[in-house]
Amino acid sequence: MLSIKKNHTLVLGRPFFYRETGEGPLLLLLHPSPSHSGSMEPLMQLLGTHFRVIAPDTPGYGQSASLQPAPETIEGYLPFIEQLVAHLQAARILLYGTATGAQLAIAFALAHPEKIGHLFLDNVAHFEEDVRNQLLQQYFILLEPENDGSHLTRLRQMVEQSCLFFPWFSTDANDRIADSLPPAAVIQQLVEEYLIAGADYARAYRAAFLHERAEKVQQLKVPTLIFHWQGSPILRYMNQLLAFSLPDCVRVVPTPASALERRSIMQQEILLTKTE
Repeated sequence: MLSIKKNHTLVLGRPFFYRETGEGPLLLLLHPSPSHSGSMEPLMQLLGTHFRVIAPDTPGYGQSASLQPAPETIEGYLPFIEQLVAHLQAARILLYGTATGAQLAIAFALAHPEKIGHLFLDNVAHFEEDVRNQLLQQYFILLEPENDGSHLTRLRQMVEQSCLFFPWFSTDANDRIADSLPPAAVIQQLVEEYLIAGADYARAYRAAFLHERAEKVQQLKVPTLIFHWQGSPILRYMNQLLAFSLPDCVRVVPTPASALERRSIMQQEILLTKTE
């Protein structure tokens, strides 16, 4: 088991946190919302024997303070990645992102293709405008603390529904992603991630939904690998993305629903880039 360091620093004058392990080429891992870099530890363990792996908490999540003013778009988060890469003294990086992290990774690669050695995208999709508008209007519940604790009940109900349907507010059979709830410990962990992010948990989440468009992937000019995870909660919308014509620099690799098999394939594919 690799030791994972926990680092605190300042980025753009704000408290910033990231996890780090390993030595070698720099690999940056960007997490989903409303999670934090702790969710990247399984990948860090797999890849840390070959790379210097850095997993930051996106500003406003985990232990990283929000940016001021708070960004309204994915592009508004790019200065934190730019400053982090400068802090790490890296001319070029390997960049992995999942869900919100994937949209951050795409935006960074579009803005700074010269800094990307290879891009890895997970849980990346395309939403048509009607679906996007529905998500923006209904997906995010209020989490302002209430004296009677009703916000906690509301959150628990939403988290449970999100384990069964995407989007969580749907009851359509076509939107079902699981037949039963995961163990209570998993539900509790998900609830805690929302609470750590706080009442403003939707900030980067909403920006990611706005950015989740096939045209963004079509504009990429860097070597890119999309992990086509068969167990993804947004598989339906990932398939919509992959139905578009994508540039020659983009390669798609299927990964099975099983977490163990999925990570094994991801490890193999990412390790291949070390020899390119």
